[in-house]
Amino acid sequence: MSSVAAAPRALVRKPALSSPLRDAWNRYRRNRAALVGGVIVAVILLMAIFAPVLEPGGYEFTNLAETLKGPSAAHWLGTDEVGRDLLSRVIWGARTSMTVGFLVPLLSTLIGLPMGAAAGWFGGKTDFVVQRLLEAMAALPTLLVAILLATLYGSGLLNVALYLAITGWVPIARLTRAQFIALREREFVTAARAIGTPPWRIMLQHILPNAAGPIIVVFVLAIPGAVFGEAGLSFLGLGVQDPIPSWGKMITEDAQYMQLDPLIGLIPMLCIALTMLGFSFLGDGLRDALDPSSRE
Repeated sequence: MSSVAAAPRALVRKPALSSPLRDAWNRYRRNRAALVGGVIVAVILLMAIFAPVLEPGGYEFTNLAETLKGPSAAHWLGTDEVGRDLLSRVIWGARTSMTVGFLVPLLSTLIGLPMGAAAGWFGGKTDFVVQRLLEAMAALPTLLVAILLATLYGSGLLNVALYLAITGWVPIARLTRAQFIALREREFVTAARAIGTPPWRIMLQHILPNAAGPIIVVFVLAIPGAVFGEAGLSFLGLGVQDPIPSWGKMITEDAQYMQLDPLIGLIPMLCIALTMLGFSFLGDGLRDALDPSSRE
């Protein structure tokens, strides 16, 4: 009797364990655009990380005897106006774009997160001062400020990231402030206060983890803007300088030769477009996955 009774119970499947992370992943993978964006981002990141391994030839190596050559077995995408391998420069350009793309949101978060948290938690005069500062910084056009600073203090990879982050922290600060205002009166915060938990511990251990989802989404969505900003500055000659390859600088240098070889200008344009599209899809998918109420 016991073996007969045990058989049906063995066929009953246990329900899958549910967790916030698992639920978020299930929502994310149902978004096909987000999956496509994730694949594009993964490919670009792999190109950036393994650029020294993937490049078929040195990105600095010039050969004036092979200028503006079309695709061949030696140069899969051809060569530029001074005989440099175009594929190698595109791969290293991915590293430049991803360095700036992640560094700008990181610096923006380091600036905006503490300011937004202080304004949302303490309120009063602190909130008033931060709000006025946010309004003043939001009135400044990011790219024009970066152009002005690059003209005054010089260009370069780190300088470009810093210039773009000077005004790029405003969205992070605003979102963090809104999240802290919404969460500071919740029951778990009230309970933590009642047992004498210090304010800094409440902010770090209770409020910040609950506000992390929207902040991560804003971080990811800021990456394509930083990539486009770096490309714009490099296009104007105020961004990354030689010998470091940059997609924006490649467009500037190769635009006058596009009638002879359209690929040298179209390929970096396509790389910028795919990067912005991939991170935009990824950010939208993360927003829907981490904050389902945002779709309503």
